[in-house]
Amino acid sequence: MKKIFTFMAVAAVALTANAELKFGWVSKDVHHVPNALPAEMYAGPDTISAWRGEKVAVEAALMSSDGLDGPLSVEMKGGDARFMRYVVTDDQRSCGDHNFKLTPWLVADIIDIERCVTPEAGRLYPVWCSIDVPADARPGEMKTALKIKDEKGKTVGELPLVVKISERVLTEPKDWAFHLDLWQQPYSVSRYYGLERWSDEHIEALKPYMRELASLGQKVVSTVLFYEPWGVQSEDKFDPMVETVRRLDGSWRFDYTIFDRYVEMMEECGISKQINCYSMVPWDMSFRYFDQLTGKYQTLDTPTGTAAYDDLWGAFLTDFARHLKEKGWFEKTCIAMDERGLKSMMDAYDLVKRTVPDMKMALAGNRHEELVDKLHDYCIPYGKSFTAEEMNSRKAAGRVTTMYTCCTESEPNILSNNNPSDAAWLPLYAIAKGFDGYLHWSWINWNQTPLEDTRFRLFSAGDTYFMYPGPRTSIRQERLREGIQMTEKIRLLRESGADMTEVDAALNAEGLTSAEQVASVRRAIERAE
Repeated sequence: MKKIFTFMAVAAVALTANAELKFGWVSKDVHHVPNALPAEMYAGPDTISAWRGEKVAVEAALMSSDGLDGPLSVEMKGGDARFMRYVVTDDQRSCGDHNFKLTPWLVADIIDIERCVTPEAGRLYPVWCSIDVPADARPGEMKTALKIKDEKGKTVGELPLVVKISERVLTEPKDWAFHLDLWQQPYSVSRYYGLERWSDEHIEALKPYMRELASLGQKVVSTVLFYEPWGVQSEDKFDPMVETVRRLDGSWRFDYTIFDRYVEMMEECGISKQINCYSMVPWDMSFRYFDQLTGKYQTLDTPTGTAAYDDLWGAFLTDFARHLKEKGWFEKTCIAMDERGLKSMMDAYDLVKRTVPDMKMALAGNRHEELVDKLHDYCIPYGKSFTAEEMNSRKAAGRVTTMYTCCTESEPNILSNNNPSDAAWLPLYAIAKGFDGYLHWSWINWNQTPLEDTRFRLFSAGDTYFMYPGPRTSIRQERLREGIQMTEKIRLLRESGADMTEVDAALNAEGLTSAEQVASVRRAIERAE
């Protein structure tokens, strides 16, 4: 959206003798609050640029001076207009127990299913307007408008919009080079909808969410090998996708029925590049299995490097590799760990190499020099880096190198108390620093009231999810999509031989806020076309 917000130029119409409706285009770089008109508001025609095949969006807002008895609806020809919903957040920006004594406040984060509301007096109603530009669209100007209609279908307000469509074509999300790794939480969906885990109904309920995830260019299927690798950091405990059984003779048997079903469902939804399997090194170093001798579930508590650990994992790795090769999945599968120390990682690595030498491994955690040339997929925290030699070596070997944010980064981040512009900036920062992509540990780890309150008993508000039940997307998710699309544009422009001097300067600019930098990169891309 163009940044000409130096004055308030709000459109207004009289709805009734007592009620006046104010409306205009607003910035999508910030979360708007319910009780005030945005300081930056623009009623005139807005202009945005888009490639063919790109999804673009703008934000508007409206406010009535008096409450109405009837509803208002929004629509946009050639696009999709939806009202946004407020959720609770607060100012916690740290790990650990959530401080619920902090003052809560509301932010417009959910892009709702609804296109119709009955306005309350003095309440701001943001509207998200998106346009999926067809890949075969005619280059040039597409003129449309956001229309506000009363209960009789009469247009009572209108905001014009011009989309300047480039000749260039954005590739499909499945072909984007940016390596997006948002970990899934399938059990939030089963709990929220009251469905038996891994029933046919559960699988069907997951599909709309995973298709939405695929539309962001997601590359990785997140699978869980043993019960709950991460303790209590999610509202829903992770059941294993592999059933581990200890036979009467002490040998091990493994059932991959759920694992196979999940991977196949994700493939059907369009996510199939990589499978990450958690975890050989869980946070509490316990491994649940069904014991035929007692007829009950038991837990093996053992650190890495012991005979008991090697016995279980040696048997599993051998059998798992056999199964993956039968399914044709071996080459794209990684045994994955999360924020584990060097010793336990080296123990696990040594066991994998003794057992299945060509099995790939992954870690999201701190940089360890000893692991740089060993892990296929290595993700390190925001603000950390590999040396240029390490990065070049990993690229030459075809390895994946990404960065992540979590509760330790107050900003930039994709929390509900971060500016939405942060979500667009993070992918740009990643490629500017030479990374292949971005990881976040949670995507739909819903709390008990996900449509009302983004706080959870741990971490910062909004850290555990930014896709809502419905499925409903969010401004955070849509801005993340915007940033990823820009990284793909940059890749395609480089391959075309375009002059990228200005783009490189914008990517590496210092001292800019994330919103300013996103806008600078966008303008530089447009000029490079």
